[in-house]
Amino acid sequence: MMLEHLGHDEAARRITAAIAAVLSQTRVRTPDLGGTATTDEFAEALIAFL
Repeated sequence: MMLEHLGHDEAARRITAAIAAVLSQTRVRTPDLGGTATTDEFAEALIAFL
């Protein structure tokens, strides 16, 4: 990720963990992942896990 490249390893780890949590613990999916959520809806779910 870009954050890792910039030396922000902890932030990158937290975002990666939040993405994994959204995908494993919710049904929020954008169309490219077989869902109907918008990018904003996915981002809101992601923020909730941060």
